[in-house]
Amino acid sequence: MNVQIPEVLQRRLENFIAESGLPREIVDELISHHTVVTYPKGSTLFLQGAPADMLFWVFSGMVEVFCPQADGSRVLVRLCGPGEVLGHVDFIDHKKRRAQVFEAFARTKCEVALLTREHIFKLLKTLEPDQLIGLLEYLNTMWSSVASSWATFIGLDYRQRLELVLADLANRFGAEDSRGTILITELLHAKLAEMIGSSRPMITRLISDMVDQGVLARRGKQYILLHRQPAEANGIRDHESATASQPVAARRDNAAKVPAHVARIGGGGSGGATRGNAGTLLSAGGVTARGALKS
Repeated sequence: MNVQIPEVLQRRLENFIAESGLPREIVDELISHHTVVTYPKGSTLFLQGAPADMLFWVFSGMVEVFCPQADGSRVLVRLCGPGEVLGHVDFIDHKKRRAQVFEAFARTKCEVALLTREHIFKLLKTLEPDQLIGLLEYLNTMWSSVASSWATFIGLDYRQRLELVLADLANRFGAEDSRGTILITELLHAKLAEMIGSSRPMITRLISDMVDQGVLARRGKQYILLHRQPAEANGIRDHESATASQPVAARRDNAAKVPAHVARIGGGGSGGATRGNAGTLLSAGGVTARGALKS
């Protein structure tokens, strides 16, 4: 491959080639035709309703993906980092054109490679039928995993949702520490509330509880997602309130286990977090970013 791309992207690309079955020469040809654009912090990558004729491949930095609501509010769908692809979720607008469902903004200064759908389609036309079928099966499995993950996620209580979100952020934007994983992604409590569908005060309360219970530890303005033994996790979960942190429509047993695939919510990651016997999420190290989890 002649085009130089960051190491973390190279690893994800190798995984994609192995899992999708696409010929390496096709992937190399696709990558060689990208255009890298630098977006300043706070700038817009695309808005809902914009033409969906480009894919956005994050090289560096972080991008927030939102789903606008009819009342003018927004839901934070995902915080994306290096290696993740945006702009592929679309709908057919009133003019029968493919348009963006979500909207994306640069949370930090970032570099993003732009890939045209036209060029992708030209390359796909060169594939053999068996290769296309294999690619369709791969994509179907990916979307099935995402749909199943979200269906499971909305049935969890707020505490379980927050554990999943924090573990995912630690996995993708964390730094390993002797005590656990440092959550060094800058994310306000209000943003976490958007990600789990709760209020900001609920997030503050849940984080306070997790600190008291030894799930999280404070280090200045940062938090550490602590490694814990299964016995410790069982003791903590046994003493949690059965209803205090639950959505009204989803009162579940706090000790209920969450399927492993839920850790891959949103797709685009190279692996999910692992889960302890008592339902406490443990993280694996991921891409490092600057910032702090703040209230």
